[in-house]
Amino acid sequence: MENVRKYFKRDISWLSFNYRVLMEAMDKTVPLFDRIRFLSIYQSNQEEFYRVRVSEYHQILSDSAKSDEEKEQAERTLESINREVNQQVDDFNKFFFNDIIPELEREGMVLYHQEKIEECHRDEVRNFFKEEVFPFLQPVLILKDDIVSFLRDNRLYLAIKMYRKSERNNPDRQPFYAQIKIPFSKVPRFIKLTPHNGKNYVMFIDDMIALNLDIVFPGFDIDSHYAIRVSRDADFSIEPKEGANIVDAVRKRVKKRKIGNANRLVYDGCMPRDMLEYICEAYDIPHGQCIRSSRYLNLEDLTKLPNLTGKVLSETLPSPMRLPIFDNAPSMFEVIRHRDFLIHFPYQSFDYLTRFLTEAAENPAVTEIKLTQYRVAENSEVIDRLLYAAKQGKQVTVYVEIKARFDEENNIITSELMQESGVRVVYSTPGLKVHAKALLVKCAPTDGSHPQAYAFMSTGNFNEDTARIYSDMGLFTVNRAITSELDKLFSILDGSSKDRDFKTLLVAQFNMVDELKRKIRFEMEEARQGRKAHIILKMNGLHDTGMIDALYDASEAGVHIDLLVRGINCLVPNQPYSRNIHMTRIIDSYLEHARIWYFYAGGREEVYLSSADWMRRNLNRRIETAVPIFDQHIKNEILSVIDLQLRDNVKACRIDEYLGNQYVRTPGPPIRSQRMCFHLLEQYSTPDSAAGMPEIFIS
Repeated sequence: MENVRKYFKRDISWLSFNYRVLMEAMDKTVPLFDRIRFLSIYQSNQEEFYRVRVSEYHQILSDSAKSDEEKEQAERTLESINREVNQQVDDFNKFFFNDIIPELEREGMVLYHQEKIEECHRDEVRNFFKEEVFPFLQPVLILKDDIVSFLRDNRLYLAIKMYRKSERNNPDRQPFYAQIKIPFSKVPRFIKLTPHNGKNYVMFIDDMIALNLDIVFPGFDIDSHYAIRVSRDADFSIEPKEGANIVDAVRKRVKKRKIGNANRLVYDGCMPRDMLEYICEAYDIPHGQCIRSSRYLNLEDLTKLPNLTGKVLSETLPSPMRLPIFDNAPSMFEVIRHRDFLIHFPYQSFDYLTRFLTEAAENPAVTEIKLTQYRVAENSEVIDRLLYAAKQGKQVTVYVEIKARFDEENNIITSELMQESGVRVVYSTPGLKVHAKALLVKCAPTDGSHPQAYAFMSTGNFNEDTARIYSDMGLFTVNRAITSELDKLFSILDGSSKDRDFKTLLVAQFNMVDELKRKIRFEMEEARQGRKAHIILKMNGLHDTGMIDALYDASEAGVHIDLLVRGINCLVPNQPYSRNIHMTRIIDSYLEHARIWYFYAGGREEVYLSSADWMRRNLNRRIETAVPIFDQHIKNEILSVIDLQLRDNVKACRIDEYLGNQYVRTPGPPIRSQRMCFHLLEQYSTPDSAAGMPEIFIS
């Protein structure tokens, strides 16, 4: 009987990834405040997941054009999501209350997690509330048939049940319900209290408000209170007809995001059923969208929990390394024109990119600078350098992806700033995202002794903030085959060319998918001929079923395939058609973000750096690039990093056929790839070190 190929559901696979983040918080070998940080990351990830991914399913359910079959499938997926999330929330809360809070107390820091507090703090809490909190509260009665009120997206509320004092003797008195939005900017989430008996004390602002509700509602007896929050649809698309003024269209959509349809109500699981039903009716939230949680919500705020222990309870990460070959040179241009160079963020400093842009602005030979902008930091140094270049008389063009989710406003602001300074800004079209990470610097023609163009192509955004925590790679090159095709791509983006013939770069929508499948077929033929065949793919997401089928085919042909996929992975391992595929996920201090593709290619060992994950959107609806690595020294450098990750037995997990994260525990010394990468790259950054490089174990 023929095996029917299977695929994991995209969003259930993502939940497996987020649970791996939670596992990092549960790991007792991780310092306490790093574990707390991972709890915050888990919560933040989940919130974005509901605002975007879950929103799509609710849009399907409300779309009259969708078929009954599509709606039934969306319903089933939502049920699966909520079932898995409920289980994860239970694990999160048990761990937070049973492990983290007691461990904080053992370190000398008490985080109050109930309303019972020490007598010595009662007056302090009362006075702080009156002076610092009460002025910012706006209590609202919830009268489902008489008053229409609104719950803001991603804000924390207390829902209160109470009775009129004047009706204390009335056995038939009816409850009143109210809500209070917890201040989020005027008052910190965690309030430091006076130390007592050698311990430091911290209180949730939620509890401080709860202890003083009698001040807020003097005419009522407070019965109970429970935390609630809603998530609202944050996803949107721009119709082609709106493309004429895409900035205004995006602005309107971003504003509406704040009042999007509610797609989730998270509530304190102790809330009685009748009160939950009343709130759902008042805010028009179906019961199927309710997620039971604990007393404390919005725990992404845990990043703001102060460390009052007096101890260092987080890991100190090494500072980004310097590269002597650049530091000792008067000009990066002079170094790069002799050979290609690779920069590893955050292991090596992001300063080299901003220095390169500064030199480009000041170099009299430079005539043009072209760059893609997807996500940049607020008050971006990269943008500052581009403004400087424009003032120096360079022709600067920036291709701005105005639809980069949750960065739309920042991209609009920086775009308008650039335009005011003489930078030419080109916006992407409504149905297309430019996700490529590319920089091109063009020079005036010379006698041929100097390159006419310099390129920097990266796996990550030109963002100095994320470059401190995202693990990415970027290539500096003057290779004419690369720079000429990158120039061609920029001409396509600004509409001045329709030439889509690429021979060196792989570009999504033009030649990327066909070339990838051709390379996979080559490995298959090699395997069938009994020769070595090996594919390694490192990326953030693997979702496209056409590419997954190609990998299934390759596995059945005998090709050895290693997958390093951090997030979504819809390929099912340990099946007859995937027995030669090994799936690894690494979660550690840095976010693994680089996209690297390796094909043994009959011994030629082709290596690509890319901006693209193998998701349907990336391969079919975006402009993405992949650049080949020609320099053997750099190729060895990349493969050495990959080798470390494939041998990681500390932070790596194998993904099994049930989407479980199974820690890799191999015999021998511990290999924590992110830490060892510093030592590896120190050797590669030392001049003339190639001869002493460690052996590459990829086979």
